[in-house]
Amino acid sequence: MWSAAFDPQVITVRAFPPSRDGGYIRDLANEAVRIVDDEAGEHLWINRGGNLIRLDLIEGRVSAGPASLHFDLPDDCHLELRLTVIRSLVTARPAPGRNTRLAGRLRALQAADARAAGASLRDIADALFGPGHWPGDGEHRKSLVRRLVATGKQMVRSGPRAVLIEKSG
Repeated sequence: MWSAAFDPQVITVRAFPPSRDGGYIRDLANEAVRIVDDEAGEHLWINRGGNLIRLDLIEGRVSAGPASLHFDLPDDCHLELRLTVIRSLVTARPAPGRNTRLAGRLRALQAADARAAGASLRDIADALFGPGHWPGDGEHRKSLVRRLVATGKQMVRSGPRAVLIEKSG
């Protein structure tokens, strides 16, 4: 588990319900994000085109929907590093590129390999996305893993070209 207590690139955050005071509202529903929930709160791992951003929520939740984020920034020797991480969070997200698509294909192959080795769908979900609720809201995690396994099996049957070929559209 990542933690702001040990890594200065992990940002401590408080999440509040959206307000009409003109503050910026962050909705992570469309982000490539992994949320791990434990007794300390939510821990977020956000992938922005290969740039990884890690947040520790010490108050509030972002999994419930849009939130106004308030960053806790100690004035210490890591301040500039933390500001750089926050800048990468608030700047526009780059469009998914080839590396993002290849990462998705790799994830599908990993899921298919794990299933062939006898892993359960839940074990595969935990390995690929971290621990989470099973089967999840609307069985989201379970359905996602099933699709990944099916995609991975199809790529294996189709050979290496299926993994490397660029699809348009």
